Amino acid sequence: MIKNSEQVKLFHGEALFRTGQQAAHFYLVKTGSIYILDETGLIVLKQFFPGELFGIPEVLAQGQWANTALANGNTVLMRFDSSNLFQSLDQMSEAQ
Repeated sequence: MIKNSEQVKLFHGEALFRTGQQAAHFYLVKTGSIYILDETGLIVLKQFFPGELFGIPEVLAQGQWANTALANGNTVLMRFDSSNLFQSLDQMSEAQ
């Protein structure tokens, strides 16, 4: 397992994060899928499937989630702390 990561299990319909919460983690879908909903919570804007990463732009911006993310079916993800991303970027810039 990668340092500063943890497995997250969600039940169908359970929120991973909600609009306005701090974007401090990015995610890798292992099983199930994640819906990203519009501001009304009624329309699916995007769906992430196993093997897909999401949340990196929001973490890089050190901003807040613009939308709510819900599990579609029982879902397992890996949650990566933002420090992983920033350490990787630092290492890449040092290598150049």
